[in-house]
Amino acid sequence: MDDRNLYAPPISDVTPIAGPVGRTNEFFVVSPRKFCLLYFGTFGLYQLYWFYMHWARYRRAHSVALSPVTRTLFAVFYTHSLTKRIDASLRASARVFAWKPAFPATVYVIAQVVGLVVDLAAQSRVAASAIDLFDVLILLPLGWALLKIQLAANAACADPQGESNQLLTPANYLWLMLGAALWLLTLITMAGVFIADYVGELRP
Repeated sequence: MDDRNLYAPPISDVTPIAGPVGRTNEFFVVSPRKFCLLYFGTFGLYQLYWFYMHWARYRRAHSVALSPVTRTLFAVFYTHSLTKRIDASLRASARVFAWKPAFPATVYVIAQVVGLVVDLAAQSRVAASAIDLFDVLILLPLGWALLKIQLAANAACADPQGESNQLLTPANYLWLMLGAALWLLTLITMAGVFIADYVGELRP
């Protein structure tokens, strides 16, 4: 005779989240490769989601009153605060990560401020092509700074390689499609200004 309860709900196996055993969700975890692809592929827009997720995870882990939206929109004022909290977590858990938390945060803030000043300084069509090129180049120091912070956050969460978040999701592909449109628009604008300037120089 079957002793099983016919009215009991079906039992299913629970698949554990991928990633190292002992990892935590104190901060947002993402693999370096995925971060670089999404950051540069979206022309830097990914940082909005990135900052929000870090602060949202921290707020939930520590039950503190803070606004992830505010700290995302005004990231230049809160980047140092984020790196200090990541470093505090590393020290509290005795996890080893060689970095100076203030340095990548300072690089990010300076690059953002310089980028804003240069954008505001664009006064003519001649300068427009140079400004567009600068907007592309400034992604490098910004991306480096955020990647350094991300590596520290991964280490603080006991997932240094970001194994638990290394695959692209459908939402990620939508981000990349938007980024591709921005890249295309930027390149077309740069080419258009350059051609117009070149043709203008050829005219008698």
